[in-house]
Amino acid sequence: MPTDRRGFLRLAAGALALLSTGSSARPAAPGAVAVHRATRNTRLGAARERLSRVLGASPEGVQHAAGPTLALPEPAGDTGLRLVEAVRGYTATPGFSGAPLPLAELARLLFLTNGPTGRSARAKRAHDHRAAPSAGALYAGEVYLVAERVRGLPPGVYRYHAPKHALVRLRAAPQLDAVTNALEQPAAVRGAAAAILLTNVFGRYAGRYGDRAYRYALLDTGHIGENLRLAAVAMGLGETASLRFEDARLNALLGVDGRAEAVCAVHAVGRRGASDPELPRRRWVERGRAGDPDAPVPERYHAATALGPGTSGAAAEVRESASGPAPAADATGVALPALDPPPTRSVQTTIERRCSAARFGPRALSAGELGFVLEMAAGHQALARAPGVELLLAVHRVQGLEAGLHRYQAQGNRLVAVRRGDLREALVDACLGQDKAGSAALACFGVGRLAETAARAGERSYRDLLVEAGAVGERIYLAANAARLRARNLAAFWDDDLNALLGLDGRREAVVHLTLVGA
Repeated sequence: MPTDRRGFLRLAAGALALLSTGSSARPAAPGAVAVHRATRNTRLGAARERLSRVLGASPEGVQHAAGPTLALPEPAGDTGLRLVEAVRGYTATPGFSGAPLPLAELARLLFLTNGPTGRSARAKRAHDHRAAPSAGALYAGEVYLVAERVRGLPPGVYRYHAPKHALVRLRAAPQLDAVTNALEQPAAVRGAAAAILLTNVFGRYAGRYGDRAYRYALLDTGHIGENLRLAAVAMGLGETASLRFEDARLNALLGVDGRAEAVCAVHAVGRRGASDPELPRRRWVERGRAGDPDAPVPERYHAATALGPGTSGAAAEVRESASGPAPAADATGVALPALDPPPTRSVQTTIERRCSAARFGPRALSAGELGFVLEMAAGHQALARAPGVELLLAVHRVQGLEAGLHRYQAQGNRLVAVRRGDLREALVDACLGQDKAGSAALACFGVGRLAETAARAGERSYRDLLVEAGAVGERIYLAANAARLRARNLAAFWDDDLNALLGLDGRREAVVHLTLVGA
């Protein structure tokens, strides 16, 4: 689709959005399905794009008072643990021992989480490449550190200044208990050396992407958090993450307002140990308010799904059963062969060399290469932190597989054919005419079960789905890099057209992420 036509359609959509805002009644508290529908791209442009530009958050987020800056040690050494070993051998961290970490070790972990990994020579403006991908290289994600047991670093709250690989101190004195007290499962964090809080400055994306920026920001949280987890595994550290926390308490700890910038995930790191049985699990419930009725839908959704203390509530009661049993393997599917030998790149080297492909070559992937990428992405159930995301694949060029739409089954590392036929032309059209969607060897769609997950785990589950889809997408990126392949996220697509192409209704199930893979 020509660029000038897309530009015209977007301008028309902006005009329509402004004309419609005065007469259309909006729900006080949008739910998971509503916010997804409100952030889709349509043939008339991005939904409510102009409104977000007028009322959206500042692209700079909260301006913290200048504090002491500490230059971090440059990351040195590599444990050599291969990506395949980190994923296949992953086990959840039951708890932490209370032992301290040296500053150099923590510095390497922060660098691999979202540090500066190189410079872009092709960009219109020079900018630092980061360890995790970002829509338009705008980097809405921020990383904060709550340090307590780090040798060489005074306890306190710090912001990680990624471009300079440095820490800026925001608060002195130990604050890790404040993080523990904000979590639904405090036992899993007690004894950690530090907590790493991931926030998003939503306005950095809103100026370019409208309300859809909310999706991109939470996907970024998944990308960044997955780097952190795999890097911690490679370094022999324990790590655990929580998506269920008391929003207001953690936002206040960092001095952010929860609107322009908000905490979106919490990770704890340290030496592995046992959990603390004396800390009972709490039950947080959705206690947020809908917020300003004139604010964009994503902002009102985020405010409405804030968690706080409560004694009951559907979201808290059903969380434990949200995942359900793993689906049985379909005997009619195709079992993908193992890639022999498996790639030898270490986790650290893979993260450092991760990049987004500008183009794809014509070579077809082998079935073993595809099997490796999918196994790393979603083949191990222990990696899933939020249920409700599955993978569909549009296969264009894979040896031994018919072109068409396939569903991935983790059990047995299998593909089940959904529809046969060449999807390249239709996929390019659904992806705003971007040729990369057809020139890649395959497209991996992260599909969210929106309605089912919201019914089981509450409306906040949409946040979790996006973070989980981002984590899966990051493992696709890293697996492709480890296997000397190329990958690229493709976040711009016509939602209704793409969902229709995949046989999804866009309400119960919908595409929430798209990553291309090729040679």
